[in-house]
Amino acid sequence: MKSTFLSARSVCAALLITACGGGTPDEGGSPAQGVAATSQGAAAAGTTTVPPMDTSHGPALVMPPSWMPADWDRNVYPGSGGPLDAAGVLRARQNQLATIPFTLWAVAHDTLVTEAFQPIWVWYTAIRSCDRGIQMSDDLAGEFGDRERGKAALTQARTALRAWAATQPPEMTLYFPATLGPWDAASGAFQLQQWGIATTLKPKDLTFMGPYLDGARVEFWTDRSGQAINHFQAALGVPECPTKDKTKVYKFERMSQWWVVFGDVDRGMGGLPNYKSREMLPPISMTRDAAAAFAQRNPQRKVVVAVTFAPVGSSFVKYTNQSAIRAKFRQVTVSNALDESVLVSKSY
Repeated sequence: MKSTFLSARSVCAALLITACGGGTPDEGGSPAQGVAATSQGAAAAGTTTVPPMDTSHGPALVMPPSWMPADWDRNVYPGSGGPLDAAGVLRARQNQLATIPFTLWAVAHDTLVTEAFQPIWVWYTAIRSCDRGIQMSDDLAGEFGDRERGKAALTQARTALRAWAATQPPEMTLYFPATLGPWDAASGAFQLQQWGIATTLKPKDLTFMGPYLDGARVEFWTDRSGQAINHFQAALGVPECPTKDKTKVYKFERMSQWWVVFGDVDRGMGGLPNYKSREMLPPISMTRDAAAAFAQRNPQRKVVVAVTFAPVGSSFVKYTNQSAIRAKFRQVTVSNALDESVLVSKSY
């Protein structure tokens, strides 16, 4: 049995429904401290001048089919530490479109999330409006903030997400590239290996992204009976908003982490998931002749895996700053990356 694990970055324990007590955000501070860190970071960033940006829209963006707010603010995207040309702006905006929908889906289906998760609501507000996100951050943690207005904005943001999420489909589809390992004569099947990160857009639509591409981390589980996906972990990219005078930049950390887990799983010791059973992926079965022909047509054996899933049951606290949303496969399809022909597809 083999489990491939990709660890999450340790951040503020804002996942607890009640305040966590003292400590810095990385050591387990309260939700309010998480927002304070966001504002303080912005204030520190404001001591330097923001380089000018080329705000040209460039080529048309590839839009995800769902779970992306239509009113997202085109002025918010991860910075590069320097000026962005038109191509850089396009990559940054496209990266948001590839990653934000999955985070929103996870937050919307997290049965534990409340207004106490302050950073995520500031984040959600900021991706829709830089101005409102900056105001909300200052109100909650700024030296002269309007605390009551900030608290009201938290409730408003959560209510808005719930109302908007109700208009979206319950399912989510993520795509990720992978390669096939050696064909196994005993089982007559290939296994997936060397997989990449998952996004809400197909890999062929993101080839121009290059090393700038972000996405959800994928954890596989493998044994002699086959393969399973343990979880998808939401991307960690931090949106940034410049002030109108371009002299300061606000960074909006989520502070919490969201995972979507599959199979019969609960929280184990130390926050490690305790899997009682797993949902297995369909075997990529071929005859010897068909496998040889595929390897000849596609020498690098590149494939694309599409996983459609839906929420099921309640969420659980995976770790102090990490929430796990239980989900179930609806459809898994593995296609030849070169011609998009389907190698295997299964409905669940």
